[in-house]
Amino acid sequence: MLTFSTNPDTAEQQMNAIIFYLTAFGYIDGEFDFTEKTFVRIYIRQLVTARAKAAMPDEDPKVREEIINKFVAHFHEVFENIDRQVRGLFDEAVADGEDVEKFVYAKLKLRSYEIFQSFERANQQELLATIDELIYADGSVHPSEEKFRREIEALLDVPQAAIADEDIEILHQNRVEIADAAQRSTKLEDHPFFQKFEQHYSSQPERIKQQVDADLELMKRFVAQLTLMRAKGEGKLVDKDTVTDFAGQGQFLDGHVFVHPAKEGQVYELTVLGDLHGCYSCLKAALLQADFFAKLEAWKLDHSKPEPKLVFLGDYIDRGMFSYNGVLRTIMQLFLAAPEHVFPLRGNHEYYIQYQGRIYGGVKPAEAINTLVGHMSGEVFAEYMHMFEELPNMLFFDDLMFVHAGIPRDAEIKAKLKDLSGLNDPDIRFQMLWSDPSTADHIPDDLQAQNARFPFGKLQFEAFMKRLGCSMMVRGHEKVDSGFRPMYDDVSLITLFSAGGADNNDLPADSSYRSVTPMAATIRLENGTAQVTPWLIDYKRFNDPKRNRFFATRPEIEHKVG
Repeated sequence: MLTFSTNPDTAEQQMNAIIFYLTAFGYIDGEFDFTEKTFVRIYIRQLVTARAKAAMPDEDPKVREEIINKFVAHFHEVFENIDRQVRGLFDEAVADGEDVEKFVYAKLKLRSYEIFQSFERANQQELLATIDELIYADGSVHPSEEKFRREIEALLDVPQAAIADEDIEILHQNRVEIADAAQRSTKLEDHPFFQKFEQHYSSQPERIKQQVDADLELMKRFVAQLTLMRAKGEGKLVDKDTVTDFAGQGQFLDGHVFVHPAKEGQVYELTVLGDLHGCYSCLKAALLQADFFAKLEAWKLDHSKPEPKLVFLGDYIDRGMFSYNGVLRTIMQLFLAAPEHVFPLRGNHEYYIQYQGRIYGGVKPAEAINTLVGHMSGEVFAEYMHMFEELPNMLFFDDLMFVHAGIPRDAEIKAKLKDLSGLNDPDIRFQMLWSDPSTADHIPDDLQAQNARFPFGKLQFEAFMKRLGCSMMVRGHEKVDSGFRPMYDDVSLITLFSAGGADNNDLPADSSYRSVTPMAATIRLENGTAQVTPWLIDYKRFNDPKRNRFFATRPEIEHKVG
C-alpha cells in the first residue's frame, strides 16, 4: 500500500494524483467500464482506511469509521470530477490531421509523468503495482493498457536534463506583482464604436454579399496597416539577443513580432484579453468595463496620464456564435482605429489550410467556417486564411511577453533561435501557438514530440525566458475554468481565458466552455513594477438586446457546432 506524507495538504495532493492516475489508465483502452470504476472506488476506500488506521491507531472504531466514511465520500467526489475532466479532454481542440484519441493519450501520459515527479522512488513502484491491479480488474489486459504501462515505467529511467543554475538565473527588469481578482463595474450601456458592427449575417444572397464585401474591404485595410508597420520595423530583431537591447527605441513590428519598449517615466495600463472564441458579449463587456475608449481620449489630451493599451492573445473564432461578424470584425476595427494602442495576436484557431482547392479550418472542430460554408465562397475563406497568416504571433511589451500558447520545443530553440529574429521562423511561430505549461521541471523530448499540442516544463520555460530577457509571460490557449491561472515562482507565467460563462448566450447550450468564468486582466507598468490584476468579465450585462444588437433579432444562419 502507498505511503502518504504526514502533512495533510501534501497527502491530499498525493491522493488526488493517485485518483487521476487510476482514472487515466481506465481510459487507455478506450472505455472506462463499470468494473474498472468499481475497482477505483474500492481502492480509494482501502487507501483511506489504511491512512486512518496509521494516523489514529487508538481511536474508537466507530469514530474512526465515521471519519473514514467522510473522507471516502470526499475522494469519491474527487474521482467523479477527475473523470469528467478526462472525458472533457476528448472535446479539446487538436490540429488538423491529428487524432483526438492520440491527443488524449499524450495528455494522460504527460499528467502521469508529472505525477511521478511528486513521488519518491518507492512510492513510484507501489503506484505501478496498483496500476497492475487496475489493468487486470476486468479480467484481461488491453494491449494499449500494457503499452501505456511500459511507457510510464520507462519514464522513471529518463535522466533529467542538466540545466546549470546559472542557466536559469533570471535577472528581472520588472518586478511582477499579482493581485487578487477584482470586480469592475461599468455604467456604460453602449458606445457608438460598436453600433455599425452588430449585425447577423443574412441568409439572403444579395444582402450577405454586401456584408461580405464590407468585411473583405476591412480585411484589406487591416492587412495593409500591418504591412506598413512591418516595412518600418523590418530587420530590427536581427543581431539582438534580449529585449533589453531595444531600450530607448520606439515601438515596431518586425515580421510577426511586436516590440514595445517602455518610455522612461511613462505609466502604462494594459488591458489583456485571452481566448474569446466568438463570445462577443465578453469582448464588449471587457472593453466597456476597462473604459478603454475614454482612457485613450484622456491620454491623447494629457500624456501624463497612464497610456492605455489593448492586448488580444488570439483565438477569436469558433466555439461561440459571433466569430467573424462579432469578435474578429470588432478587433480589426479596433486595430485600425488605434494601431499604436491595439495588439491583435494570432491563436491556433486563426489557422486555415488549403487542400485540393478548398479551405478548411486547421483546428477541429471549426465552427466559424463550417457555419458559413454554402453562404460564402471559397475565395472569401481564402482571404480569411491570408489575413490569419498576417497576424503577429507575439508582443514584447518592455520585458513582458504576450503570446497565444507558450514556448517552442527544445530542439527548435537550439537549432533556430540564434538571435531574436529567429522568433519569426515558421516552425517556431507554429509551436508557440500550441504548447502548454506543465508542473514538471522538464519534459523529455519524446513527450514533446508526440503531438502538435505539446508540453514544456518549468526549467525549460525559465531558460527560454532568461534567453529573451523577459520577466513574465501572459498566454491564453488553455481552457482554465477559473479564467486566470498563475504558474511558476521565479518567472511568472499567467494563463488567461476570456470566453465562457455558465449562462452566456454567446455560447451554444451544450458548450463545454460554460464551466469557465471568463476573466480579463489589467497590467499597470510603472517604475519597474508590473502589477497584474485579474477581473471578472460582466458578459451577462451585454447579453441584453438593449446593449447588444446581436440579441435584438434571431440569427438567420444556424450555428453549426461541428
